[in-house]
Amino acid sequence: MGFSERPVERPEELFDREKELENLRRAISSRAMIAVLGARRVGKTSLIKVATHDIPRIYLDIRKFESASYITYDMFLEELRGDLSNFMSLHEKVKEYLRRVRGVRLFGVGVEFSVGESRPSFSSVLEALNEWAEGENARVVVVMDEVQELVKMRGHSILPSLAYAYDNLRNVSFVFAGSKVGLLYRFLRIDDASSPLYGRYLERVVLNPLSKDLAIEFLRKGFEEHGVRVSEDFLAMAVEKLDGIIGWLSFLGLRVLSRGVDESVIGEVVEEASRIAVNEFCNFVEVMGTKRYVEILKVIGSEGATWSQIRRYLELRLGTRIYDSELSRLLKNLMDYGFVEKKEEVYVISDPILRHASKHVRC
Repeated sequence: MGFSERPVERPEELFDREKELENLRRAISSRAMIAVLGARRVGKTSLIKVATHDIPRIYLDIRKFESASYITYDMFLEELRGDLSNFMSLHEKVKEYLRRVRGVRLFGVGVEFSVGESRPSFSSVLEALNEWAEGENARVVVVMDEVQELVKMRGHSILPSLAYAYDNLRNVSFVFAGSKVGLLYRFLRIDDASSPLYGRYLERVVLNPLSKDLAIEFLRKGFEEHGVRVSEDFLAMAVEKLDGIIGWLSFLGLRVLSRGVDESVIGEVVEEASRIAVNEFCNFVEVMGTKRYVEILKVIGSEGATWSQIRRYLELRLGTRIYDSELSRLLKNLMDYGFVEKKEEVYVISDPILRHASKHVRC
């Protein structure tokens, strides 16, 4: 276990999550498509990497496109090409199947894709992986971390390839990780009759923040592992500020290990983490093209706000009428992107760190 600045990869490094790990492993062995859902920094990537550490895996990190205003098919293929090279270095026999794919060129343990009209199709690459896996009596897992960013792909859709693989490629499974749950569903369009994936079954594994007691235990065990003694008051204060988001708790643990145990470190971590969270939110605002999201975040603040409170604040702040349709769209986008959630009739900011910084956001 312990504190890590990166996602963990081995079962012994994963804290708690036994039930979620078992569910994900079982789903991978029997289902074609699985979604791992949860807030930012709650540990989705670690769970997936641990669950697939001993399984042939293609790992596509779609997070790198988060700040892009659009994605092209060639950008997606370049991400696929890079991890195929890693895959080939571990599973050399797959070359026999990949070299049959139109638009794929192999050299050593590397792979190149043709461009333009001769570029390979995603379906053909998946077919090659499936044939290899069938011959090896194995299953290939294609992981797409933060897959919902592909909703920004222009001029192409990978949904037909996913539907084809679902129906025909029995030795390939897909794991989709998503912190922007609404956007993930909007991308996959499972319930849209016009979508290629309509009617397909999507297994869901939900990862929630640690409970208060488990969050304290995570910090306590992490410090004990490094021989650092901390008071229960320190642990309780840290969890009160950082909640059960394991990424922020690890951030604090690493800072304490380098700086020493002092209550001021908690405040420093909250402020530094706030800058990171605000920067992520401002990237969203820039992509969406309106500062009205900033004003909504401010009125929601640390206490939350109802629909009528948000609308009244915006109209007073902006000096203009806000129509129901526009406010619905703005709030839906904030929820789809994982910044806001609705609890009964109150809208609240999901991330405790962004909640802390909400009154001072400047984008």
